[in-house]
Amino acid sequence: MAKDPTTAREALAVQMMEDIDALVRRLEEVDGELGTKMDQAIKDGAAKALLQTRLNFESMMESQQVALLQAGREAAARIGNELNRSSAPVMLAVGGLRRWFIAFVATAFLSAIVAGAMGVFIGYRLAAM
Repeated sequence: MAKDPTTAREALAVQMMEDIDALVRRLEEVDGELGTKMDQAIKDGAAKALLQTRLNFESMMESQQVALLQAGREAAARIGNELNRSSAPVMLAVGGLRRWFIAFVATAFLSAIVAGAMGVFIGYRLAAM
């Protein structure tokens, strides 16, 4: 019977070692599975965060685009109004200048005709003498 307790202890120790080995293998499997699941969860979380950030950025760009276009239209309208207001006197001056230029050209043309006629008349008279 003396051998029985030692053998029983050895059997229990061997059984305990096998159980511990099985637990260690299971922990390694769980650790591997947990690492894979954690990697996938991190990738999913990063993808969701990136998508949300992109959607927020696009939404902000659209709203700012509308505001920027509105500000541009307003500025263009103000510039147009200012140009129209300040160009009206210039256009009136150009119209008056145009009339003056036409009158000047007509006067010069008529003066040239009169001078030419006088030249012909004087030339004819001098040639006749």
